[in-house]
Amino acid sequence: MPGRFGPSDFAACARCGSGQVHPNLLVMGPIAGVDSDSRSYVCHTCGHVGLPIFFDTESARAQFEREKKGVWEPEPASAKKGPVSIPILPIQTDPLIDIRLLDLLPARVATVTGVRWDAGALTPTKYRVSFQEYWDAIGGPRYNASRIYMLDLAGINRANPNFDVTRHLGKRCDVWLDSGGREPEEVLDGYMLDVERVVAGSKTLASLDSFAALYALSSEVLPCLDWDGKVVWREPSETHVDLLDVAKALRGIGFSAVCVMDLRRLGSELGPDPALLSMLEGLDLDVYVGGGLQESDVLRLGERGFAGGLVDPYTPVIRDLLKAPRPETPTEAIAPAPAPRAAPAPRSVPDSTGPP
Repeated sequence: MPGRFGPSDFAACARCGSGQVHPNLLVMGPIAGVDSDSRSYVCHTCGHVGLPIFFDTESARAQFEREKKGVWEPEPASAKKGPVSIPILPIQTDPLIDIRLLDLLPARVATVTGVRWDAGALTPTKYRVSFQEYWDAIGGPRYNASRIYMLDLAGINRANPNFDVTRHLGKRCDVWLDSGGREPEEVLDGYMLDVERVVAGSKTLASLDSFAALYALSSEVLPCLDWDGKVVWREPSETHVDLLDVAKALRGIGFSAVCVMDLRRLGSELGPDPALLSMLEGLDLDVYVGGGLQESDVLRLGERGFAGGLVDPYTPVIRDLLKAPRPETPTEAIAPAPAPRAAPAPRSVPDSTGPP
């Protein structure tokens, strides 16, 4: 099904030229999350509301944006960026601390955990620190991450995303957010948090038709095909499970980029599956690969033509940057060492045998 703009249409904000143009959704409308006016769009870069301008190619739209910024020369061909390295941050926000604390401690209410795919769910591992501590490690000059791939585990596993917390976290860096939306309108709710991109994972969507419905609402949604030997869908009855077939179908819908998450390797640090990479090479899409990646794997992905890599949480590099855990403080009182005493003089202590 063609998108609202059409597969060959590239929309730009009339004010700033940004491609971050989306339907102006109602938050508290008659049908919450549904656009009441198909001719109303909002730019998530400058906030302008109005009709977008359409271009035939992405390069033409990008040139229009540069001209809006006063840069008239076309971008040189040699300026193509290298592969993007994006750390995965699985966020655990429950059990929740009193909601009144969120304005004061949002970065400590959220915990960054390790994660594995187990029994059809993203299961946290033993690794966990506050978002503040994790971000201090990867956002600092030694790691220098500027963009993160956030997995809201409460939303993904229980359809209960914690937007009160993730809204605060999104202000610290550019976020690609998978909040676990089950329906297209729920996925687009992520844009209310002012994130850079909303990710729609196949594991929480019913079928391939859900991606077609998403593209009709916003062409900027980033599909993620969750794969464990076949594409994982929320509805087991969905028959479109071949990875290449689904990826090509997404291109036919109009998407220009896709993530592929190898659930079998997620959190393993084993590197990408060579067979999976061979399968994905040559697709007419910008492909971001995740599952088992360490930082050093991303450069090799770029050499093979991939757009970037999603790096596992708690890689050895990240663990080295995190503060060493404090030793536990003893909870039991320790008896003081006995004070030294002088030995008694000979025959000064009577024995049990009586006088000599």
